[in-house]
Amino acid sequence: MRIVIIGGGIGGLTTAVALQQHDFEAHVYEAAPEIRPVGKGIWLPTNAMLVLDRLSLGETVAAKGMALERIELHDRAAGLLQAIDLESIRSRYGRTTTSILRADLQAALVAALRPGTLYLGKRCQGIRQDDGGATVAFDDGTEVSAEVVVGADGIRSVVREAVVPAAPLRYAGQTCYLGVAGLALPTASLRIVREIWGGRERFGYSAVGPEAVYWFAPQTVPAGGVLPADSLRTLLDSYRDFPEPVPEIIDRTPADEIVRLDLHDLAPIDRWHRGRVVLIGDAAHAMTPNLGQGGAQAIEDAYALAQALHQSDSPEAAFHRYQQLRRSKARRIATTAWWLGRLAHMTSPWLRQVRNAGFKWAPQRLKQRQLEGLYKLNF
Repeated sequence: MRIVIIGGGIGGLTTAVALQQHDFEAHVYEAAPEIRPVGKGIWLPTNAMLVLDRLSLGETVAAKGMALERIELHDRAAGLLQAIDLESIRSRYGRTTTSILRADLQAALVAALRPGTLYLGKRCQGIRQDDGGATVAFDDGTEVSAEVVVGADGIRSVVREAVVPAAPLRYAGQTCYLGVAGLALPTASLRIVREIWGGRERFGYSAVGPEAVYWFAPQTVPAGGVLPADSLRTLLDSYRDFPEPVPEIIDRTPADEIVRLDLHDLAPIDRWHRGRVVLIGDAAHAMTPNLGQGGAQAIEDAYALAQALHQSDSPEAAFHRYQQLRRSKARRIATTAWWLGRLAHMTSPWLRQVRNAGFKWAPQRLKQRQLEGLYKLNF
């Protein structure tokens, strides 16, 4: 079976690796002229690492990143609200969250592909289907046909138009700045990810190497703005009241490498496939990054789809099985991520006190159950 994957991001590359390991003829077509990471760093939680282990990539990826031991949630004024011990997660599942540069993750996935199966500079313009398969048209005038087309082309997916036309995106109310600072965190903080809530602004960071810190900085602003000319000074002004090392992290970041992204998600769609076309990752269930699960859910999709195609008698049966396995969890996580973003950016002092108390005094068993819902695989 020839399978064409549109999109060479984390989801598309993982799908190709998983399919090729089942001896499918899988090819990836990426619009960009080179594999470029969207964003700077990424947290690969336990569920993502378990899938990568099944693909024999877990050790390779873990060696390129930092295995985290603790997640901390702070309020800028009230201090520590919640801490999650990731060592207990590692003891149970064998893996913890790995903090890694997106470029390093994508390089590991590309290296695992069969030679000659990744094509760059191929922007999808549209898809037409018939009983035997689907044909993808590219903007350079070329076409390619296959029995199956996988849409892994992100939140603004062109492939999605062949499944659910005009699916609406939702602006989350925040724009996020991203960067990587050249900074060595203290040894005690080297394997901790911290997120600090401050009303209209928040800031999160963790090491992705001995002298590299990935950070993100969401702000409540209207959508559609541009990166300020003096982005470093603007960010330093916004976060000057945040605790150290936040100002130093910003100051140690190359200004020309700071990225600005409006945060959107995809309103839930009821079907992820039509005919011989199927969606994965952000094309099917784009979510805000508030739970650090966007990439992980794409990785889960990739493995589940490959398994379903391997085990089913027809693409249609495989797509149905894949959607049954994946839609409920992805939708639940996307909804939770959306509301967590709203909670994080509360500005009312009274409501923030109530929120903080809820996080600070949440029963341990409730937190454990929530983590189970994130990390447990059902395939």
